[in-house]
Amino acid sequence: MIVTMDIFSGMPNPSWKLNDKDARRLTEQLAGKALSSADATDGSLGYRGYVITSESDDEATAAGLPAEFRLGGNLPGDLLTPRGLALPSLSDEASLDASLWLLQTVQGAADDDLLSYVEGVVKAQSAGELAAPPKKGRKVEEPAFAAPCVIQNTAYNPGFWNTPQVQPVNNCYNYAMNYRSDTFAQPGRISGHMYTALTCANVGAAADWDGCRSTCSGSSKTVALVIWPGRDFHWYRKHSNGFWGHKPGSTAARNTDNRNRVIGGALTPANCDRGPYTSFCGYRFSPVGMKVK
Repeated sequence: MIVTMDIFSGMPNPSWKLNDKDARRLTEQLAGKALSSADATDGSLGYRGYVITSESDDEATAAGLPAEFRLGGNLPGDLLTPRGLALPSLSDEASLDASLWLLQTVQGAADDDLLSYVEGVVKAQSAGELAAPPKKGRKVEEPAFAAPCVIQNTAYNPGFWNTPQVQPVNNCYNYAMNYRSDTFAQPGRISGHMYTALTCANVGAAADWDGCRSTCSGSSKTVALVIWPGRDFHWYRKHSNGFWGHKPGSTAARNTDNRNRVIGGALTPANCDRGPYTSFCGYRFSPVGMKVK
């Protein structure tokens, strides 16, 4: 069985293979349980659970499990209640135990700090706690546009991105630059100047080489970059509808933040709930027709 921790937006997710003993234990823990489909996630930024995949059709049949399913994380339709988040996917004690136990099977696919973060999130979700929004810093205004700059933000069209052929292999960078490469695009890869650190300056410089810059000239789309310090990057794109869209990793494109609020008007990428992506790097401009890889 292959376990993928669904947690990143720009970077590939950590993935590892369970040994035979651990695969049998997981099967025993989940036998007879109602399991969620692999795409059953709210698409929030940060930890979204695990996707468990069988390596062969007979493995899935013998285990009595779906060939692919999701364990843990928030399910679509979870609502904020007076007591916090209703999390049916974590309300079952066996599901919670399995989610925490899987952290012990990683075998080097993720470091201790990331595992500690996930453990804290899982325990908080099981207790019905809602993560705090990013701390407020200085007010960040949207950039002023010079005369040669022509903003051509397009209409919100999640249907293009949320198909089985497109969604799993295109990430936030693909979405923000509005280019389907089917490569889980990385800033700087197409230009030969990949980022070397997950910081605003480094990822921003890599995007500069690709053509997405902090100054606007010609026909461009308005985008924004945020960083989970040292871990991952995430991008947003503004639409002609007046709100912002984004695509967290291999999940569906959406126009809401981690609290399910539409990112528009006073709510922007600078002040919406971004989960662990606490560094707001600023607004940038992606030229119409820009390609990524």
